[in-house]
Amino acid sequence: MLRTRVGYAGGVKDKPTYRDLGDHTEALQVEFDPRVISYEKILELFWQDHDPWQRSWSTQYKSVLWTHGDEQARQAEASVAKLAARRDGVRPRTEVKAAGTFWLAEAYHQKYALRSRGALMVKVFGLDASDETIMNSTLAARLNGWLSGYGTPEEIQAELARLEVPEATRKVILEALGDRVRLACE
Repeated sequence: MLRTRVGYAGGVKDKPTYRDLGDHTEALQVEFDPRVISYEKILELFWQDHDPWQRSWSTQYKSVLWTHGDEQARQAEASVAKLAARRDGVRPRTEVKAAGTFWLAEAYHQKYALRSRGALMVKVFGLDASDETIMNSTLAARLNGWLSGYGTPEEIQAELARLEVPEATRKVILEALGDRVRLACE
């Protein structure tokens, strides 16, 4: 993934906010390089990371797979068909819809796990890092995921090298991720 951002999608209200959402659904925007990871692989990860048969209890939190273009829609529907085949033809409750306007959520919702570790954020990105910098940073997206428990030590080590993270910053990150990761990377 190049970056992830949270926001709101699917409704008609102009400029929704968390406190005034209208008929929008909370959404995650994922930007990726198809030369590195295929959309098919992203779909596999998407289906693994939630229960697609769970009933949505509100529009705000409903499960939707937003697609961009005919090819993504085709692949998404094919992945739904595979899931349904495993359940005797029962279609998942997760909806597949064409993406419309994506409205960014407020800054305090972006990279939530990372933002909850303010001292770490300052050590890695500096005291004057803007909300926009954090929201659009590939490293911030990775670190947010790692702090949430995603990534093996090997994947984290490889990604830190690929992103050319300076050694001092790398040590700060590994220390923050704890012994499970730090000890495996030493």
